Amino acid sequence: MPLGVASKVKLALRNRSNQRFDFELVDHYPTEHEVKDFPFKVSLDPGQRIELDYAITPQQRGDFEFKQCELRFNSLLGFWNRYFKLGEESSVRIYPNYAEVIRYGVLAAEQRLAQLGIMKKRQRGSGTDFLQLREFRKGDRMGSIDWKASARMQKVISREYQAERDQQIFFMLDCGRRMRSMDGQLSHFDHTMNAMLLLTYVASRQGDAVGMMTYGTQEQRRFLPVKKSVNNVNRFLTGLYDLHPSTMEGDSAAAVQELKKVLKKRALIIVLTNMRDQQDPEMLESLKALRKSHLVVFVALREEVFAEQEQAEVTDFKGALTYSALSQFLRARKKALESMQGNQIITLDVAPSQLHTKLVNCYLEIKNSAAL
Repeated sequence: MPLGVASKVKLALRNRSNQRFDFELVDHYPTEHEVKDFPFKVSLDPGQRIELDYAITPQQRGDFEFKQCELRFNSLLGFWNRYFKLGEESSVRIYPNYAEVIRYGVLAAEQRLAQLGIMKKRQRGSGTDFLQLREFRKGDRMGSIDWKASARMQKVISREYQAERDQQIFFMLDCGRRMRSMDGQLSHFDHTMNAMLLLTYVASRQGDAVGMMTYGTQEQRRFLPVKKSVNNVNRFLTGLYDLHPSTMEGDSAAAVQELKKVLKKRALIIVLTNMRDQQDPEMLESLKALRKSHLVVFVALREEVFAEQEQAEVTDFKGALTYSALSQFLRARKKALESMQGNQIITLDVAPSQLHTKLVNCYLEIKNSAAL
């Protein structure tokens, strides 16, 4: 089941006796998740079979157990209750929300990606991989003209290119304490996981290889090597579904040194983190070292509550102090990001709810511009 998405659980009951039963039914679902419509009040006639269903909305990722269903029968005079347990225990895995991946696939097939916020544009003549020869069109670059083909065909012919395939996309996922921040019902970490899944799907469709590594956690270190496969989304789902942020601070410098040992070919490296106002000199130096051999995108998640507080009306002295502190915080944060941009590091300063579309659009722009 996907995180944060309501799913249906079905229960089937059959009365094999010759007696009518009236009872209450409760399914012992994992208490970490949100459930409505319990308990059920059920009446079963002899030989009758019914199906009941209820909605469960997972609130955490990982492995969880459904215990046996419990039935409560009241005595005729209501002096006592009798309880029975039925069914078998079962386990379920809660994965990151892959609903946007499915939605992307449907909208891509119907050429309606704009509904998802994805601006997919083909730029004629862009890219480095030759696609085809075609007749010259208005807007084509003069450098794209194939003069030999034009002389042979007796009309102006252009070479059309497409974005290069077989490139490498690699995620560096911060699992430190800052990623535990909540926006809505999901943490920044869960928003990041969902966006990473969507971009993995898009990049795999583009013919690129994808991999990832975590930093900021010792107990749950994960490394998925770069691999070109249409099953990359499943590989990420099964490899990361039970990964959670730690209470440690992320050590980006050590992670970069580890990455440089295993990633030899030029790649698009995407760092996913929650950056506050202070500039981290070690982080900047690490990214500059990566920039020498790779194209680096630094994604800084921004708490949405900051925008709400910035737009709030100031009516008292306490509000003025809050506004002043917030303004100072945002200026320092902006300065830190500008410092990265000055070192040719692409930055995305984005609210968690907008991360999936912003990240995919950034990737597509890089592919179209042949920057990688």
